[in-house]
Amino acid sequence: MKSIIVYFSQTGCTKKIAQAIRVGMLQVMEQCDIAALKEVNPHDLIGYDLIGLGSPIWFGKDPANVHGFIDGMPSLKGKHSFPFFTHGALPSGFMQSVVPALIGKGLTVIGFNDWYGSVILPHLPKPYFTDGHPDKIDLKQAEDFGREMAERSRRISLGEPHLIPILPKGREWEKLYGQQEVLTKELADAHRMIQKQRKINMENCTECSLCVDNCPMDSIDFSMFPPVFRNNCVACWFCEQICPTGAIEVDYGSLAKIHDNYAQNLLAKRLEVAEAKGRFRRLVKLEEIGWTSWYKQSGHPRYVIPR
Repeated sequence: MKSIIVYFSQTGCTKKIAQAIRVGMLQVMEQCDIAALKEVNPHDLIGYDLIGLGSPIWFGKDPANVHGFIDGMPSLKGKHSFPFFTHGALPSGFMQSVVPALIGKGLTVIGFNDWYGSVILPHLPKPYFTDGHPDKIDLKQAEDFGREMAERSRRISLGEPHLIPILPKGREWEKLYGQQEVLTKELADAHRMIQKQRKINMENCTECSLCVDNCPMDSIDFSMFPPVFRNNCVACWFCEQICPTGAIEVDYGSLAKIHDNYAQNLLAKRLEVAEAKGRFRRLVKLEEIGWTSWYKQSGHPRYVIPR
C-alpha cells in the first residue's frame, strides 16, 4: 500500500501535525510520503492508495487553495483518504466542506480529526486563546491517529467496510464542535474595507519576493507599478506579516476593535464550552490573553518563516 500526506501550513502548526501523523503511519506501513500542497500535482495522487490531506481552517472553512487542490484531483475511486485540520477557537465548517468534496472525487474517507493551533493573525489579541498548541500531547494524539488510519485502511481493504465512519451532521455535529459561525456583517465589512485600502509602498519595498513566493493564492502582481493584489486574495495577511520592511501597508485598527468584541463575546465562550467537554486544553490562562493586537506589539517582519 502506497501512502502520502499532503498538507498546507503557513506558520507550521499543520505541518507539525502532518509530520506526527506520518510517524504513526510508519509504525504500521513501510512507506509514507509527505509533501507541502504547493509541491504536489493533484494528478500524481493516482499513484497512491491512502491519501491524508491537512490544512488550517480559515473563516470557518477550508482555504481556497485547498479547495482548488481538491477540485483539481482526478477520479480517485477505490482509494482511501483522511482529512485533518488545525484551528483556533472555531473548528466548525471545515469537514462539512472537505469530506463531501473528497467523496465526490471517488475517495473513501476512512477518518478525520482536528487539533487546536496557535494563531498569529495581526488583528487578533496576543497571546491568543489557543497559543501553545499543538504541544507534545497534541502531537502524540496525531501520531496515534496516523497509526489508526494506516491500520484502518488495511482492514477496510481486507473486507471490513463497517470501519468506515460517517461524518456527524446537524445537531450531532454541533454537540461536538458547536455551530458553524459566519462572520458578522460588521466584521465582513471591516475585512473588505481594509482589503481595499491596503497597498505596497515601493519606497520601502526591496523586491525580495517573499510575499510573492509565499502567497497561497498567487495574488500579488508585480508586473504592474505599483504592484496590485488580484481579486482572488483571501486576506490571510501573511504577506504583510513576513514583509521584512513593512512595505505592505494595512490599517488593522477598525478590524481589530470589532474583532476584540467578537472574541470576548463569542470565541471565549465557545472555548469555555469546549474545555468543559474535554476537547480543549487551555495553555494560556484567561488573565494572560493579551488584549492588544499582534500588529501593535510586533515590528517587521511580524513572522519569520522557519528555514
